[in-house]
Amino acid sequence: MSVAAQNSILDPLEITNEEYRRFILATGYPKPEHWPNGTYVRGTGPEPVTLVTWHDAVAYCQWAGGKRLPSVAEWQGKCTAGKLQKRSDIWEWTNTEAGTDDGSFKALCGPMGSCDCSHQYRPHWKNEVKGFRCALDATPVAGKNFEFRIANFGMKK
Repeated sequence: MSVAAQNSILDPLEITNEEYRRFILATGYPKPEHWPNGTYVRGTGPEPVTLVTWHDAVAYCQWAGGKRLPSVAEWQGKCTAGKLQKRSDIWEWTNTEAGTDDGSFKALCGPMGSCDCSHQYRPHWKNEVKGFRCALDATPVAGKNFEFRIANFGMKK
């Protein structure tokens, strides 16, 4: 496992419709197009949010405490170590550029039961089997996420 994978904390599961709705209500961010009347279909709240772009996922992670999307190395490291749970059979956005020299594709990882990260997708594309989880650096880096961790653990600067 790489140092980056060891020094990051990935969300335990994919982001759900309920979690994504809280983000939309708090920020006014556009809802997924397939949500009728501005919310997810009744009974699907605990399911992973899908039909979101890479840009949507990045915006959510930043809102959720200054997090970010995990890299392929981080995602695969947790997956191969058996430390990655899945709610559903979806591919997850990562922050890793893939496919071309111009970085116009992003790597996606893992349908359920697999540590595969070979899927490549343009950041503005979306479909019903693309979701995400967020990551946070576990070790404070000067100026990055430091205030967030202090606030969440009740410590004083």
